[in-house]
Amino acid sequence: METNTADRFRPRDYLAPRYWPTWLGLGLLRLVILLPDPALRGLSRGLGRLGVHLMPERRRITRTNIDRVFPELDKAARRRLVRESFASAVQAVFESAIAWWAPDARLQGRYVLEGKQELERALEGGKGAILLGGHYTTLEISGRLLGHEVPNVWPTYKRAHNPLVEALMRVARSRNNAGLIESSDFRGILRRLKQNDVIWFAPDQDFGADRCVFAPFMGIPAVTLTATARLARLSGAPVLPYYSRREPDGTWRLRIGPPLADFPSGDELADATAVNRAIEIGVREAPGQYLWGHRRFRTRPRGEPQFYRARRDRNLRRYSRALALLSLPAIGHTLWTAWREGGPRYARERLGLGPWPAGPFDHWFHAASVGEVNAVAPLIERLRERWPQARILLTVNTPSGLRTAEGRFHEAIATAYLPIDWLFAARRFLNRIHPRNSLVVETELWPNLYLEAHYRGTPVTLINARLSPRSTNAPIWVQRILGRTLESVHTILARSDEDAERYRQLAFPGEHLDVIGNLKFAQSATASRTPFEAGRPYVLAASTRPGEERRLARLWQRLDKTLLIIVPRHPRRLKAILDDLADTGLPVAVRSRGEPITAETRIYVADTFGELPAFIAGSRFVIMGGSLEPFGGQNLLEAARAGKAVILGPHMDNFADEARLFLEHNAARQVQDDAELDAAIRELLADPDLAAEMGRNGQALMTELADMADRYLDRLEARLPTFRPERTETA
Repeated sequence: METNTADRFRPRDYLAPRYWPTWLGLGLLRLVILLPDPALRGLSRGLGRLGVHLMPERRRITRTNIDRVFPELDKAARRRLVRESFASAVQAVFESAIAWWAPDARLQGRYVLEGKQELERALEGGKGAILLGGHYTTLEISGRLLGHEVPNVWPTYKRAHNPLVEALMRVARSRNNAGLIESSDFRGILRRLKQNDVIWFAPDQDFGADRCVFAPFMGIPAVTLTATARLARLSGAPVLPYYSRREPDGTWRLRIGPPLADFPSGDELADATAVNRAIEIGVREAPGQYLWGHRRFRTRPRGEPQFYRARRDRNLRRYSRALALLSLPAIGHTLWTAWREGGPRYARERLGLGPWPAGPFDHWFHAASVGEVNAVAPLIERLRERWPQARILLTVNTPSGLRTAEGRFHEAIATAYLPIDWLFAARRFLNRIHPRNSLVVETELWPNLYLEAHYRGTPVTLINARLSPRSTNAPIWVQRILGRTLESVHTILARSDEDAERYRQLAFPGEHLDVIGNLKFAQSATASRTPFEAGRPYVLAASTRPGEERRLARLWQRLDKTLLIIVPRHPRRLKAILDDLADTGLPVAVRSRGEPITAETRIYVADTFGELPAFIAGSRFVIMGGSLEPFGGQNLLEAARAGKAVILGPHMDNFADEARLFLEHNAARQVQDDAELDAAIRELLADPDLAAEMGRNGQALMTELADMADRYLDRLEARLPTFRPERTETA
C-alpha cells in the first residue's frame, strides 16, 4: 500500500486505554528531544549502559551477533562494541523522534550527502533507481535527511505491531519523503520505478527461508531476500548502495555509491552475495551503528545449530501452561507405574532426573512402547549391520517397551526411558546423550524436546510417520501447537500418502517429506516365530480393547468346543475382562495365574507381555482387536508375516492403508457388525483351506515388502548429512 502526505493522523482514533502507555512514552520522548544534542548523546550512552544490564535477552542476541561476525576482535573489544551498539540503539530512538517532530532548522548544516551525482546519473535512464540500504541505527534520521535532498524518494517499510506507532511513523515518513510504500507491495514498487522515482529498500532482515537464499553476510551464511535482484530485473532500475552513519560530533554522513556492477546477473546466490557485500561495507565503516539487536541469523541451513536461544511463542507457552497443570497427575501416574512394574529407574528417568546412558550417540531412536519397538527393531538391526561402530540409544515410554527393547537387543545398544516433556527435563536429557540424529517412530510429537534438539542442531526425523484424522480435525489451538512442533522437525518419512497429506495440512514443507511405506513390513532377523502349543486348535483375538471381549464371548457361546485365546492390548485390564466374561458362563483360564488349558476350556486369557507373536504363530486365524470397537485398529502385519488369515472389524482408521492393501490381496476379511463377524468366523473354521490361502497371500505380500528397513536406511542416509557415523573403528 502506498501512502503520501494526504494521509492524516487523527488522535481521537487512539484514545482507548491500551494506547495510554504508548502515549505516555511518546510524550516523554517528545520532551526529551528538547534537550541539547550533546545532552542527548550523553543520555544515550547512559541509557545504553543501563540497557545492557536490564535487557538480558537483547544483550544475548547482540553479543551472539558480534561474537560471530567479529571473531578477530578480542573479548574486551567485542564487549565494548556491545555497549556501543546499545548506546547507538538508544540514540536511534531519539533521532527517530527528531526525524518525526523536529523543525528543519535543527537539522540544517548538520549532515553531508556524498555521491548524489551517482543517483542523478542513474535516473537519467528513466527507469528509476533502487537505493540499497541496511538496518543501521541511523535509518530513521537518514530517511528524513535524504528526503531534503532527493524529493522523489519512496522508502519501503514493514508495518509496526503497535497501531499508534504505525500511524505516527507512516505520517511522519510520508511528510518527509515523496511517500511511503510497504515492502511487500511489489507491484506498487514497480509502479514507482516506472515513474522514475527512487525506492529505498533494505533487504537485510531474516523473514524466514521463503523466497530467499543462503548467502554470506559478514562471513556467515544468512537468509537473504532475492527481491532486490527481482526488482532490478523486472524494472531495469540500477541498484545503488546507500550508507549513513553518525559522526562523533553529532553530525551525519550520507553516501550514495555507484551502481552494483553486472547486477542482476541471473544467478540468485551471486546477486544475494553482491547485495550483502554492499551492505557489509556500511557495517564495517561503523560497526557499532548496525542494528545488532535483531536476529539477523535466526534461520539456519536445515540441520545446523541455531545461534540464539529457543524462542517460545504463544503456542508453546500455552502448551507449557497446559503441561504444568497436568504435572501433578503425571507425577502421580509415574510413581504409581514405577511402584507397580517400572521400578526406581522408571521414576527417575521419566521425571527428568536421570541419569540416562552417557553420550554422544550417533543415533537416538524413540519408540513409545512394544509395537513401536518391534517396528523399528529391523531398522536398527540393518543399521548395525551397515555401521557396526555406530552408537545407538533407544528410548521408550513404558516398562513393557523397555523389556521388549532389552529382550531384542540385550547389550548391543543402550536403552532408557524418555522423560516427560518438561523443558528442564528435555534439556537435561539432551545434555546427557548428545545425539547426532534423533529418529522418532510414528506419532510421537513433543514440542519442548523437538525445539531443544532443533536449536542444538540435532535433526529430528519422524520415521514410519503417521497422523490420525483427529489431529487435523483438532481444535485450532491444538493444530497450532502441532504445527509449531513440526517447525522443529528436519525430515518426515511417512508410511502412506494419506499420512503425508495430513502433515502437509499442518504446514510441513513437502520438499522435506517422503512417503516410504510401512516400516512394520520389514522382516526382523531376530523375531521369534515359535508357535504357542495349546494342545488343541484355537482362534486368536489379538490386542483386544474394552467391550470387544464381551462381544466375542457372546459369539463363542454359539460355537461348539472351539477354543478362543484372548491377548488383551493392556493386560492390567484382567479384572474388567473377567467381569465381562463371567456373564457368558463359558469356562475361562488365565495365563498369569498359571491355569492350564483343558478340554473344557473355551476361553484362555493370555494377560502377559511379549508373547503375542507366539500366540499368532500357533493360531488357526486371527481376529484383530481394536477394530471391533472404535479404537482405530491394531497392526495386522505380524499375523500376515506368520501366514495367518485376519478378520478385521469396521474401525481400522489408524491402519487404513494396511487394511486396504490386505483386503485387495485377499489376505483379510472385514466385517461391519456381529452378524458378519459370526459368519466370517464360521466360514474360516469350516474351510481351513480358505484360511490357509488367505494366510499365504498375506505372507507373500510381506515377503514382497520385506526390504522396507533398507528403503528407510537409504533415504535417511540421503536426507541426513549426519546419518553416517563419523567413527570408523568398530565398537
